[in-house]
Parts: sequence; C-alpha cells; structure tokens
Amino acid sequence: MKFTSTLVTLIAVLRSADAKKDKEEDVDVDVEMVDVDTKFVVDYPTYFPTYAPTVKDETSSPKGFLGNDLIDVPELGIRLDSSLTATKIANVGQKVQLTNGESSLRWHNWMDGATAIALPNGNHVYVSNSEDDDGKGGVYGLYFDKDGKPYDYKQLLSGTTWNCSGGQTPWDTWVSCEEHSRGQCWEIDPNPSSDYHHKPQQTVLGGQDGGMYEAVAVQDDIKKADGPTFFVTEDQSNGALRRVETSCRGWEALKVGGCSSKTTYLRFLNNQRFEWTSDENLGRQSASKHYPNTEGITYHNGKLSFVSKAWYVMFTLDFDSMTWTKERTGRKLIGQGSFLGQPDGVISGYNQRYMYFTEEDEKGNGMYARDEYGQYYTVFQAMSGQYVGDETVGMAVSPDGKTMYVGYQESGVLFALKRKDDKVWDR
Repeated sequence: MKFTSTLVTLIAVLRSADAKKDKEEDVDVDVEMVDVDTKFVVDYPTYFPTYAPTVKDETSSPKGFLGNDLIDVPELGIRLDSSLTATKIANVGQKVQLTNGESSLRWHNWMDGATAIALPNGNHVYVSNSEDDDGKGGVYGLYFDKDGKPYDYKQLLSGTTWNCSGGQTPWDTWVSCEEHSRGQCWEIDPNPSSDYHHKPQQTVLGGQDGGMYEAVAVQDDIKKADGPTFFVTEDQSNGALRRVETSCRGWEALKVGGCSSKTTYLRFLNNQRFEWTSDENLGRQSASKHYPNTEGITYHNGKLSFVSKAWYVMFTLDFDSMTWTKERTGRKLIGQGSFLGQPDGVISGYNQRYMYFTEEDEKGNGMYARDEYGQYYTVFQAMSGQYVGDETVGMAVSPDGKTMYVGYQESGVLFALKRKDDKVWDR
C-alpha cells in the first residue's frame, strides 16, 4: 500500500457469542486512540493458537538462524540480523547494473509485490509489481543467470494502475492484482521462451466488477482431476476474501472465457468456524465485522494464513477442521527489534518452516520472520531516521532458496539478503 500509517491503532476485541446459534457471530469492534510514537503494543490473548501454543521462553523452540544481535549497515540504512549479509541491487530512477552493462530501462517506481520464478538453464527472474497510478503501473522482470548475476531487466505488463501484490501460479506465471475500485488481476508469463510471454491476460480472479485487490495464494496439494484453488485478498473495510476453484491447469485455467471456475467468499461463523458462501454480500458483511483490509496471504499444508492490517492480526483457516484462529502479529518477538507496525506482505519460506512479513509504519519499519512455534524474529529494521513513513515490500525467495529479495517502496531500493552460512532461508 502506498499510504502511510495513521495515528490511530484499531484494536479488535472479539467477544464471545452464543454457541447455540448457528448464524454469523456478532463481534463488536472497540476502537482505541493511540499515538503511534508511543509504540503501544496490544497484548490481548490469543484465544486459539494458530499452530502450536506460543510461550515467552526463548528456549521453547529449537534455535533457528535468526534472533541474533542486529548489526548496523549504514550504507543501506538498516539494522540487520548478524547471521545475514545484504547488498543493494536496484534503485528507483537508476539503470540496473547488468553483467553486460547497464539496463536500458530505469528501475521502476513504487515497487511492491513480487516473486522469483525458475527459468531454463538454472536462471531465474525476479518479478516485481509497480504500484504507480493513472495507467503507469505494471510488472517488471529482473533476470538472473545461474550464478545469481542480473543480465536483463524489462517491462512485462504496462497500462495498468496501482499493481499492489499478487501470487505465483503452479505453472510458473505471475498474477498481478490492481488495487483500485475497478481493479483486476492480470496473468503474466515471464519466461521469454514461452508462447505467452508477450500475451498478458486479464483473469477471472477479479470478477466482472473488479475491486481493490492485494495478494493471491494457491492451494494445489490435493490430487484431483480439475485445477488448483486460488484465494484473493481485498484491501477494503468490507473486502471479502474470495476463493476461486478452477477446472483445468495452465494458461486456460484463469483466462476469462477459458475453463469454467467457481467463486465463493469467506464467512466467519460462531465457535471459530467458517464457511465459503456464494453470496458476496454475506462475505463482505463478514469481512467488515471480522477481517477488514486484508493484505498478504499464504497457503501451506491445509492452512491458509492472511493478515488484516487494520487490526494488526493474522488469521489462519484450518481446512481440515473448518475452524479459524487469530494472533497479534509480532506479539512474541525474540531478540532485538520490534514488529509494531501494520503487517503487509506475507510469504512462506523455502521449506515452509518460517513465514516472513513486511511492515508499514511511520518509523523503524522492517522485515520479520515467524517460526512454526509462533515466535517472531527481526530480519532487519530501518536505522533511526531512515525510511521514515516508508514500507517494506517485494519479498521473494530465489528458486534455490538462498537469496531473499526485499526492499523499500517509496525509497525504491531493492536488497538481496543471504545467510552467511550459505544455507537456504529456513530453519
């Protein structure tokens, strides 16, 4: 998102409902005025733990590679976990340094959601949205060789507006979602050898009316004859999380007028249960009461996790039990730093043991990790006086799992983070 945090923190207090009523739970929202500069932390209880119960004892879970001292990196303006290294590989308005010289294009404005997709011969491409306005948005690709050196940079989608985030498909294309009242989600194939490389298409994910769409997650771990299931978040106070079940795979799966699909919407019920309804109005009513302004989303092993930036909360849907849980993001942070701003992007790590978060905040914004025990760690944070009012964006793990791409949106810088032990981004 392009706008910065307000001086109001919205605190959601979920009140108990009558367990005997089989209708949507009536939840009141208490709004408390909080000065952001006080860094007030809401420590309300997590009534139902998302995964395993979380505890404050640092020895409660196996030690991962994070949770170390934060080291100042003045040339980048960040404080970085000491197990990592960071380099700047792109800067807004500047040409990218490639193996064969400079790029013809300058690095795009308002970088946002991203992914990293494997290409033939061990190469890969970092696919990055531009959240620019008035038809100046789109998608760009930064291409890397098998040694991780950039060799090309070009635009993959143009003429769109406020391309916020999106998601990668199982067939290695990128879905880029626009965030405005009539926004749509567009599919791009970044592989230069593909027949669809120069043929970006509007998808069925945005529906006929469009909306302020954010991110996309995919469920593709169930063996079935038809296609995968897609989930799309919408950054509105009544933005219903939508589920789109496809009937085929590949380029035709999301194409308007292609294979058939079915769209339903998330509706929370009493007793921490949920359902998928075909009634969009019911979905929007539920979003307004329970999960407003959703942004990042990720799926793994029967669980779908997404964040509500307005409430500083991550929700998780358990598809086996059809129940939902919530937790305050960053509430149990181990080591140095603090995750007090609005959660934004969410991705899963290389082996799915960590979840990673970007943050929108007035100051001290950074990137964070959450392990499977519900404990959070600072990956990096802005140094004092740096990236004020900015937000971290563009998280993506390289196909080999060894490089994490991430940057700052308004400042327009892209970093490449690596572990000093040269291992993948996981425990």
